Amino acid sequence: MTTRTTPWPAGTPCWVDCAFEPAHRGMHHAQDFYEKLFGWDVLRGTDDQDYRVCRKDDLPVAGLEHKNGSDAPPFWTTYFATDDITASCAAVTAAGGRVLTEVIDIEGVGHSAYCSDPTGAFFGLWQGEGLIGFGLVNEPGSVAWNDLLTRDLEGSKAFYRNVFGYSYDDRGDSYAVAKLPTGEVVAGIHQAGQLPEDAPPSWLVHFAVADRDSSAQIAQELGAAILMTLDTPFGPEAVLQGRHSEVFTVIAMDDTAGE
Repeated sequence: MTTRTTPWPAGTPCWVDCAFEPAHRGMHHAQDFYEKLFGWDVLRGTDDQDYRVCRKDDLPVAGLEHKNGSDAPPFWTTYFATDDITASCAAVTAAGGRVLTEVIDIEGVGHSAYCSDPTGAFFGLWQGEGLIGFGLVNEPGSVAWNDLLTRDLEGSKAFYRNVFGYSYDDRGDSYAVAKLPTGEVVAGIHQAGQLPEDAPPSWLVHFAVADRDSSAQIAQELGAAILMTLDTPFGPEAVLQGRHSEVFTVIAMDDTAGE
């Protein structure tokens, strides 16, 4: 079991969450869907403003929250760890990105900010205190990987290099694996030629599962759509769209990949 109790290194994807409408049973459906799909225990709040921390094996793995009035459909947000959120916001701006919110201070929990890179891909920054981010990763029911789908591979690589100090291992002409200055592999950047013209660049969250096909079938029975199944070098994967339009993948990771 891959667990963590200390802060994630700066530049590491350290948390994900998704916001749903409180009306039309949006949050109720989301909680029910992810509890049944991933075996999560969602700490249910008492009002429409409560943030719901999702746990697997009693460890935090993701968050669910109510939308704040945005017209955008629900989507999974990837957050990157930082030791100094003010400095990271400045680095985002200096590299050509945008800081979309003031730093949000959550007493005893941490500090967040929402940003976009120069191509428009949305992401968050997280400086954890009481919540460091993921307590469990790379296990069924937790996040296994994060990929940026972009139309500008080289521009995106330059931006995240400048903000987080990434270096890259190129895997062909359309994919690069991002590494921290320590050499630890943390994310991928993909030249996604298959993106529809009206689809913005985005970070795609991959959740680990024990079996791709059975998890995809369960998701479908719960009201999700299977957009694509594929076999990757890292394991069989399915791209899913939840009943409220959020897109994510499930992957049965091959522990021998890359050996």
